Amino acid sequence: MSNFEFLIPLNKDELLESHAGQYHVEDVVQPRMLLSKLQDAARGYNADGIDYILDHFDTYFSIIVHGTKLEWNVINKGFDHVLRTVKNLCTHLEPILQEKTIDSDIRVKNLNIVKMVMYLFSHIMKTKDAKLAADNSTKLTLGKKNKKAADDDEFCGWTESDKQSALVTLHLLLQQPLPHLWDPPLAEDNFVSMVAEPCYKALEEQIIKNKSVRETVFQILGVLIKKYNHGTSCLIKLVQVLQMVEHSVSPICAGVVQLTKDFGLGTFGPQMVREIAEALASTEADNCGTEQGAAKNCGSFLLELTKELPKEMANAIATIQPYLESDESYTIRISVLGMMCEVLSVELKGEGLSDAQRIQRDDFLDDLYDHMHDHSAYVRHKVLQFWSRLQRENCVPVTRQRSVLERAAGRLSDRAALVRKAAIQDEPVFLECNPFSAQLKLQLLEEQLESEKKILEELQKRLNPGPDPELEKKWEKIESDVTKTIKEKMDLLTQDEPELSQSTLENLYEAIRKSVKAKDYFKAYLIVKHTERLYPDAKLMRCDMEKSDQINYFVALLRNIFVIPERRQSVTQQYENEQALYKRLEEKESIVAFLEESVYFSRTISDAVPLINSLLMSKQAGDVSEAIDFFTTAHHFNIESAKVGVTNMLLLVWSPDQVSSVDKREAVERAYREMYLECEAKSERAQAFNVANRLTKLVSQLDRGGALAMHHIVEKWVAKGDVTPALIQVFWEMFLKKINGTTDMDSYAALSLLVMIAKAKPSVALANLEVIQTYGLTADYNSRALSAELLLSLAKKEQRYPADHALLNSLIESLIEVFSKFNKFNSFAANSIDLIYAICDTPDKVCTKLLAEMYRRMEDAVVKDKENEDEGSFPTELLARFVFVLGQVALQQLIYLDISVYSELRRRNQVREERKVEEKRKKKLGVFATPARRRVDDLRRQTIMNASNASASSRGQRSASVASNKGPSANTTLTEEEGVEGAVADDADAEYVRGVCERDIVGDGTTLGRYIPLIKTLMTHAKASHTLQTGAALTFTRYMLVSSSFCEEGLQLMVTVLKRSKNVSLRKNLIIAFADLTLRFPNLTQPWTHHIYHILSDEELEIRQCAVKMLSFLVLHEMVRVKGQIADMALCCADKDPKIASMTKLFFKQLSQKGNALYNVMPDIISRLSDPDLNVPEEQYRIIMKYITSLIQKDRQMEALVEKLCQRFKFSTEERQWRDLAYCLSLFTYNERSLRKLIENLDNYKDKLHCKAVMECFTILMNNTSKMAKNEIKALVTELGDKIEECFAVRDNNGDEDDPRSGSDSRETRDKDTGTDVQPKATPRRKPARRNKRKSSSSPDENEPPNQDTTTQSVRKSRRKVAQKTKTTNESEDSDDDDFQKKEVFKKPASRKVTRRRI
Repeated sequence: MSNFEFLIPLNKDELLESHAGQYHVEDVVQPRMLLSKLQDAARGYNADGIDYILDHFDTYFSIIVHGTKLEWNVINKGFDHVLRTVKNLCTHLEPILQEKTIDSDIRVKNLNIVKMVMYLFSHIMKTKDAKLAADNSTKLTLGKKNKKAADDDEFCGWTESDKQSALVTLHLLLQQPLPHLWDPPLAEDNFVSMVAEPCYKALEEQIIKNKSVRETVFQILGVLIKKYNHGTSCLIKLVQVLQMVEHSVSPICAGVVQLTKDFGLGTFGPQMVREIAEALASTEADNCGTEQGAAKNCGSFLLELTKELPKEMANAIATIQPYLESDESYTIRISVLGMMCEVLSVELKGEGLSDAQRIQRDDFLDDLYDHMHDHSAYVRHKVLQFWSRLQRENCVPVTRQRSVLERAAGRLSDRAALVRKAAIQDEPVFLECNPFSAQLKLQLLEEQLESEKKILEELQKRLNPGPDPELEKKWEKIESDVTKTIKEKMDLLTQDEPELSQSTLENLYEAIRKSVKAKDYFKAYLIVKHTERLYPDAKLMRCDMEKSDQINYFVALLRNIFVIPERRQSVTQQYENEQALYKRLEEKESIVAFLEESVYFSRTISDAVPLINSLLMSKQAGDVSEAIDFFTTAHHFNIESAKVGVTNMLLLVWSPDQVSSVDKREAVERAYREMYLECEAKSERAQAFNVANRLTKLVSQLDRGGALAMHHIVEKWVAKGDVTPALIQVFWEMFLKKINGTTDMDSYAALSLLVMIAKAKPSVALANLEVIQTYGLTADYNSRALSAELLLSLAKKEQRYPADHALLNSLIESLIEVFSKFNKFNSFAANSIDLIYAICDTPDKVCTKLLAEMYRRMEDAVVKDKENEDEGSFPTELLARFVFVLGQVALQQLIYLDISVYSELRRRNQVREERKVEEKRKKKLGVFATPARRRVDDLRRQTIMNASNASASSRGQRSASVASNKGPSANTTLTEEEGVEGAVADDADAEYVRGVCERDIVGDGTTLGRYIPLIKTLMTHAKASHTLQTGAALTFTRYMLVSSSFCEEGLQLMVTVLKRSKNVSLRKNLIIAFADLTLRFPNLTQPWTHHIYHILSDEELEIRQCAVKMLSFLVLHEMVRVKGQIADMALCCADKDPKIASMTKLFFKQLSQKGNALYNVMPDIISRLSDPDLNVPEEQYRIIMKYITSLIQKDRQMEALVEKLCQRFKFSTEERQWRDLAYCLSLFTYNERSLRKLIENLDNYKDKLHCKAVMECFTILMNNTSKMAKNEIKALVTELGDKIEECFAVRDNNGDEDDPRSGSDSRETRDKDTGTDVQPKATPRRKPARRNKRKSSSSPDENEPPNQDTTTQSVRKSRRKVAQKTKTTNESEDSDDDDFQKKEVFKKPASRKVTRRRI
């Protein structure tokens, strides 16, 4: 059997063909006979050893032929035989291969055995893989039907451990010197490829993720590369696998590293890069579909390999670098740039680089810099991240940091959010890793730079002294003589004087000067020529000159030597001094260059601050987060311009975003804690002092809005325990100025911080009452106002003091003093009165005494009239302050009664009820009451207390809530009768409080009521100052808030003053007060609301702004019914002031989000604005309607509006109205149903189509609807166009020659044609009575479709059901849209009236 040669076939069928001298398969065993044949083969193995394969090859080959058709037990048994053979083959071949010369027959025989065994081994492995894949495919198709399928992997006998065992056996065999079996000793390629095939197959499977499998595979490949010349084929195959299989990226990378380190294949990685470059080029040309996947895999591999082998890959990058210029795959560009970053951070950093490395580093940095402007946002994002890493690892040269930072700052305005985020991240990294200074305050750096520049200029002057001005003047006098002498005697032949040959250079210069001074110009010329010999190059240059040029040359030399001042030191000393100066000059030049870079760096950061500041208000949460981090870092480096951003960060506390606002607030709080609370001081006192200084500087720069936000942050700090007692103590010391250097501003800031802390922790104020009394209430005005605000925190303690308490006495004395003597008053007075009502048990009595004392002080200060001494007048300032106090007392008295007194009445009522209930329980339960029962009773009482409101004004809402939630409860034994009794008692308490407000606060004969005539006089008197009028109006409106009867009486006066006064501040106060009155007495203010709408067209800008804000608030909170007057609000969308226009647009946007609110008023807005009497410019009308119409997004609403607008054509009599209605129709987005509405209502507007502008709008409508539309919609548009053309055709056929736009006859004719009975002067605008009637109809939604306007609610619901079944034209009213379905809820004036009447 050894007389043949076994050739490894490319296809297994080749073994079935007979060729001379070659082995071929004679018989393929049938599947049913395989098991018995395998037993025969096993017996042959036992008898003959590995030689048995020569006789039984056909049996095992039959397994390969039948393949997946065989059962697993047959395949596994055959493979086990082959695997055992391979293992024994290693032992069998070892002594043979160790011989120096192998007998030819033995060599051929063993070579055939190796080939046959390895052929069977590799192909049966392939068969098992195919069988397993087929079984898995069947499982996915049919699914697992029983538990037996769960054990299929174990039953098949081809698990990961089995594969690993087979690969290990293969590795053991390949370690033998098998090439000795060939002659010459070089294994054939087919054998090597066949042996390597299981390895590549493993790379394609998930098994390669197993570390031991991966190491075995690449050990096999390493042996094949080193001993079997498999390197090129391995590269090609690895790249193919890499392109196709994503999970193979990391294993192949680890394998290449293994080949490089364990097998010494240092060039394998760079060769992989070269092969990948060629493969990607061919992929781009052949198959664009797989390009992105292949590029992604290859890019990930290259980047990962560079991380592992940066040194080997440094030079290989040049192979793939051309892909940076390709626009095809951004993933490859990212990978190449990432490879550069890896090499730069490991191999090309530091100072000890060779010239070649430095050139390579600069080349890589240039590419990274250029691709900061890559057209792909992903590349720009990654490159910015690479620069951030390089800067963090100190790999960016100082000379490049300027340009990189400048370009990164330019990316802050990038259109891609992820690029902006990366650009913001770069800024703090460059700050933290800057090589310049820990403090980059621009002003300080510029001052240092100027100082160093001056020193540098002085050094340069000392090293290079300029000519002496006196000697220059002397030279100008003798220059002509010198020139003449040289010109005359230049050609004379002379001999050198002997003494010149021994002279030094300094002596020669000195001799020249002496000769010139002695006017021996010829001798000076000769000495210069002799000196020229010391500079041969100069002489050669002179010899090439013309004679005239040579004369000028010698004259210039003589001048330069003559005018330079003489040296007074020896040459040696002069040289030493110059060397020292040069050294110092170099140092200063480096310092100046360093400071220039520092200044430029700081200026670049400062220039980026405005852009980053704008990103604080970005809608992207990432932008905001990174901007906060930047300003935190900039604060630590003392960037002056960043203080604006640090302050603006506080505004994020009030962020309206529901999702990200919590994260923003937490980020701001975290940033402020890091900036202001974290300190490196060791002692607690020093740390508290540093923190206090930072916080006081911050608070002193905040405006009112920032201070309110700071309140929120300080409250969080106090809750978390970040505000320590030591810090609070330092604040008190700063307030009292016990710390040296504390200014008044520092004192105020410290007191402001104490106010913030006390609001969260009232014990801070309670523990220092004496300090506040003795110092705070006796100091300057600001300290008094802040002290009163600090004391307001005592209200949280719910402890009231008697009227004669020392604290209240001090407060009253301080207030009276401020009233009489200080320039400011209102802020302290407001805080003081608020404090009196918050902590005093009888505040009304204290305020009565206070008013009496103030009035007495005013009487003492009466100014006598010069003409009539019996008459006098109060000082204007004191009178204004007194009126302000009246209003503040009235307001606080209302709050006191409405909340504090009412709560106390309820508490007492609750106690009485509980006593009654307790007595009843005791009678029922007797001695059987248990602790558990008592706990239930306590819980019931607490529940009742929590369910109640603390305001008498909201009693109506509370009663409704209690009534709706009544029902049996397991946690209470309160009977229904007892609950009713409690509710009645609460109503009685609320009624009592309202009665007191009506009668006993501003009524006749009360303390406040007696000043009503004075207030009215001051408010209406023409000669009263604006300040006095404004204060009187404010107090008057506060009186109105207290009593409904006084409000009803005063509304006419209030509105009159509002309309006629020219005092802008007074009118603004009245507008704001009207909103407050509407919230309290909506039914009283409702008849006067139209006057506020008229103010929207006021000439004063501030008045219009205030009116827009106030009406927006009232309408959005449903305190004012949205009527046709809302059209006046719509006019403000096109106001001249952009702020008013933007506020109005925001209002309508918010209104559109409240269900059907905007939809309900849209027809009225359209009709009102197109009213000829209103005379709104057409361009302005179109701007307004284009915006408002864009807010209607629901299809159902749009369909109904189309129908309503079409019907309004019937009642419009002016061409302008037709144009406006047609323009509004052209703004809608049409679906099938809305187009059908338009077609069905053609009769309503067909007689208006003769108007050119109307027809243009319909043409635009049809063109816009046809674009990118479905076929059904296009068909409807075509139908509409055909019907319009039919209308024009009918009109032409009728021969109507009259002008339809002139005369009432033609108008009447058109009305008859359309079947309507409309008079010539129909309704240019709807009359108010008619509109009010429509508003007060029983229908809660006034904008029902026309065929249902007069239908009651119940009938309308039934008609909707019919419409859903019959698919009639009323489908626009179907209730599929939930928001549209709830339109009946939006206008329930009756229920709201009841609620408001309770207020």
